[in-house]
Amino acid sequence: MPRLTTLIFILCTLSSTSAFAEKPHGPKAEVVKVSVGSVDGKMQFFPDQLTFERGHYYKMVIHNPSSEDHYFTSDAFATHVFTRKVEVISSDGKTIAEIHGAVNDMELKPGATVEWYFYPMTKGKNLRLFCHKKGHEEAGMIGSINIIGKAPFSK
Repeated sequence: MPRLTTLIFILCTLSSTSAFAEKPHGPKAEVVKVSVGSVDGKMQFFPDQLTFERGHYYKMVIHNPSSEDHYFTSDAFATHVFTRKVEVISSDGKTIAEIHGAVNDMELKPGATVEWYFYPMTKGKNLRLFCHKKGHEEAGMIGSINIIGKAPFSK
């Protein structure tokens, strides 16, 4: 009976320690923030030059602070990354939708925010980023994306 009591004591002690604590799901993403347009009406991506490194996990937070719709479009970027998911975020910060699969183009309405979770898979240099709303690219809504680094398990 003393052994049973000791065993119960040990199990109760372990269950209240971090040994049984809930573990966070998946790796921690590196956050990169991007604005499409600006509050004062500038037709630009902020920043307009993005660099990602292979072997890292990213959460790109794309926000539209302007009063116009804007696109975040990069067909080439979509072929160089593995998209885990894209979350559509409400104005109070809650996820209201998840999108899974390949993504090349997102339209963000005024005030909209999306979070794109991805892993860069293959290198890419000067991958075209643009907004294809009429007149926006010509007004300066262009940029580029680079993916650098060796494959995570290469020598």
